[in-house]
Amino acid sequence: MAPSMSACKRSEAKAEPVSKEDPVVHASVVQVTEQAMPEYLTLIGTLRANQESDIAADASGKVLATFVERGQAVRKGESLARLDSRAAVISVSATEAQSNQVKANLEQAQRECERVKHLLETSAISQAEYDRTTSQCSSTQWSLAAAEAQHENARKLLGDSNLRAPFDGVIGERYVSVGQYVKPETKVASIYAPDPLRLELTVPEAQAGMIQPDMKLTFSVTAFGDEKFSGTVRYVSPHIRESSRDLVVEAIVPNPGPKGKDGKPAGVGKLRPGMFATAKLLLSEHPVPAVPVSALKREGITARIFAVVDGRANERLVQVGEEKGGLIAVVSGINRGDGIVAEPGPDIRDGVRIQ
Repeated sequence: MAPSMSACKRSEAKAEPVSKEDPVVHASVVQVTEQAMPEYLTLIGTLRANQESDIAADASGKVLATFVERGQAVRKGESLARLDSRAAVISVSATEAQSNQVKANLEQAQRECERVKHLLETSAISQAEYDRTTSQCSSTQWSLAAAEAQHENARKLLGDSNLRAPFDGVIGERYVSVGQYVKPETKVASIYAPDPLRLELTVPEAQAGMIQPDMKLTFSVTAFGDEKFSGTVRYVSPHIRESSRDLVVEAIVPNPGPKGKDGKPAGVGKLRPGMFATAKLLLSEHPVPAVPVSALKREGITARIFAVVDGRANERLVQVGEEKGGLIAVVSGINRGDGIVAEPGPDIRDGVRIQ
């Protein structure tokens, strides 16, 4: 009798090849340990000059010369611009002559007072006549004081015709040109000190209690990518702003630039006032699970780690914290003592056998 079809099928099934064993991937496995990792408060702020000033003319007159341009380093007392001082020179001469005349009148009045004093002692004049003469001496003294004050004011106006830098710094703007007429309130130039700078930060009300003077921070600015700069919190506002419900703090930031032969700043450093900054304020350090940075696989904002469980890779989504010394804190997703793949390559995937 011919064999049945079911028997043929059973024979074919027995002839099928057996499936191969799962592939084994060799990988370096490390154990998760707890390390002291930093905790930061991320803030945003703006760089400002530690010292800046808009220099006013403080006098009236036509601009005869300007000596500075935007970005130029200047020393304290250096001339920035000069005004027409001819009227001031005439005023100084006139007030000096008036002062000298009053001095001469005072000397004569003092001699007269000495003479009438002797006459009064000898009863040659009356007390009333003596009082009239001595009162003239007093009024002449006050006239001299007024004349000298007018002379000093005239000399000040003459000095104000030469506008000078109030401190070592860099010129931000020059607002006037030769031939322009200026008044005492006219802005002539702006100047700022380039080193150090201030980083003005706003702290939400909920975190205001964490802020103390002398706390350290690092920050970055868009112009220099991932480059880090440092500073120290120096000034903390005593109140919360009602309009924005935040606290204003200022950090002092070193910003060294080129130096002149005298050792004083001769230019600006990398950082400039007005730059927007993202800062990290160090709050504390405490032990948390930490893994090598190389153990992470990142895809945008998603981070994965491959734990090793019963000899197989177990893919886990993790929430990470700050980095320090080649390690990164893991807030959630793994625990202390877990084994993880130290450097997962393209052949590491969920469920693969690990040796």
